Amino acid sequence: MIPMKQASLINGWLFLVAIFAGFLSLLYPVGHFFVSEPAAWQQFRKGELVRKLERRVDEEFVLRKPSIAFWADTSFLLFKAGRPGVLVGEKDWLFTREEYYYDSRSERLLADNLAELSAAVCVLEDLGKQVLLVPVPAKRRLYPQWSARPVSTGMDSLYQRITEAFSESHIAWVDSLGLMQSAARQGEVFMRTDTHWSPLGAQVVAAGVASNLALTGSHHYETRELQVEPYEGDLLRYLPTSEGVGPTRKEPLVRYETAAVEQMLDAQALLGDELPPVALVGTSYSAMDEWHFPGFLKQQLSEDVLVYALEAQGPFAAMREFLDGPAARDERVKYVLWEVPERALIQSMEPIVRGEHHACMDRDTGHAAELAGMGSPGR
Repeated sequence: MIPMKQASLINGWLFLVAIFAGFLSLLYPVGHFFVSEPAAWQQFRKGELVRKLERRVDEEFVLRKPSIAFWADTSFLLFKAGRPGVLVGEKDWLFTREEYYYDSRSERLLADNLAELSAAVCVLEDLGKQVLLVPVPAKRRLYPQWSARPVSTGMDSLYQRITEAFSESHIAWVDSLGLMQSAARQGEVFMRTDTHWSPLGAQVVAAGVASNLALTGSHHYETRELQVEPYEGDLLRYLPTSEGVGPTRKEPLVRYETAAVEQMLDAQALLGDELPPVALVGTSYSAMDEWHFPGFLKQQLSEDVLVYALEAQGPFAAMREFLDGPAARDERVKYVLWEVPERALIQSMEPIVRGEHHACMDRDTGHAAELAGMGSPGR
């Protein structure tokens, strides 16, 4: 056994060697940068040169990736943990931290966001739209068996509180949680290493939406499977382990395509003036091609769908974009589907409507009462 003093000396020398090796590895890229970079003095005066140098060093530092992988491997093997933001479950399942923690700030944001959501729905109804909310439940609700972590009381009851608030405000909603719980017996309704639902989850929710709206569609769409490809979920960014350490990084993702089939063309379609009666407003659950939610909706509704969905910006940003656009005031757009992730409603978001628009909340519109029977009861 190596004596403690000698071990400390060896560790110290190894540390110095690693630092010196890293320094030597930077000499060429830094020197080459200053020689090859045009107008270096002007960029230095503007404060741009240092930022460019940082990016170059970050890209070419030979010890960067091994160092990141080493610390990620150590954290996973010793503590079964990743970077802040991810929670590691069993059987290669990963969850986002946002699904577990709830505090006084969450409570305040929930109240503000629910009020803002109700105001936006009121504005839509004043514009003659029928609104159906599509709440997306937290992933951990569908797969609690793969995560033994405790959940705060406020977070555990969040989906129920949100949907009860919808019902109390006479806002129609579809019970996505119930639909996905039933489908989870046949397959995975969320991606294992991602924050989003799987194509199966999107498909069953689309069927539930169609059941609630009960449209008499004028088109016919067919959805077919294109291929199965390997997919790395967004939560793996918080777990940059070496190959063979941590969860299996590739999981199968089924790709789909939806296309119109032998539909009759009316006069408006021939003139290129046809506008779908349904608008989908939402987040990355709706925007990303991987989940194919708009395609499944087209098939289930037998109608084309206008998509106003934005990635990584939350459900309120997409609704602002829709309300600012011409479709919100076009009589041909009769239905608005609003996809809202449960966890988004306890996050800080910019308001959707302001000022005089809130006046419509002082009265109970007949349209809201008409839609009240469309929603599902709280769970």
